[in-house]
Amino acid sequence: MKEISEIKLKEILQGNSENLNLEFKASFNFNENLWARERLIRAILAMSNTRTGGDIVIGVKENLDKSHDYAGVESDHLSIFKSKIEELKSKVESFSSAPVSYEIGVGVYKQNSLIVINVTEFSLNPLICRRNGEHVDKLLEEGAIYVRTLKDKPSSIKLTNPVDVQDFLERVSDKQIKNLHSRGWRHVESLGNDKSSFEKERESF
Repeated sequence: MKEISEIKLKEILQGNSENLNLEFKASFNFNENLWARERLIRAILAMSNTRTGGDIVIGVKENLDKSHDYAGVESDHLSIFKSKIEELKSKVESFSSAPVSYEIGVGVYKQNSLIVINVTEFSLNPLICRRNGEHVDKLLEEGAIYVRTLKDKPSSIKLTNPVDVQDFLERVSDKQIKNLHSRGWRHVESLGNDKSSFEKERESF
């Protein structure tokens, strides 16, 4: 777990509110709080499926008036989390259909410790949830694709909104085409469906 400077934390928390690429989580006991643990895993999957990825900050709770309290991660929660990093990685991988790239750091902001999970956008294959979670609220569902959305409020949800679906499919297509180009594929415009056109397309690979 790397150390994050307070200056960097200020940059991450700029605006003091959640957005498409920033999600807040209150302090929780990784061992005992299944609900919070599975919500964190869902958030990691969602952030990886979101354009440019983003940060999940643990140690920020929402007040009744919707303002945010940077109370920090409780000391015992922080100790447990540090000892469970490999277990978190294993759990994330057990739910994800493809490898997830993220980095975990800790820093002090306003004299309180915060955990920051910086998640990278998927490189080629989107992340699909491989199995159901254990919590009764069905926080993780087999076959679901989770993304960040700004609808109503910033949140990590199952991909269902038509606009989000369209954006997601376009990003997946762009990544697949970019990958093909990196492997030598060059598209040849075809004016017909004859055999010669097909052979030109094959030669493009």
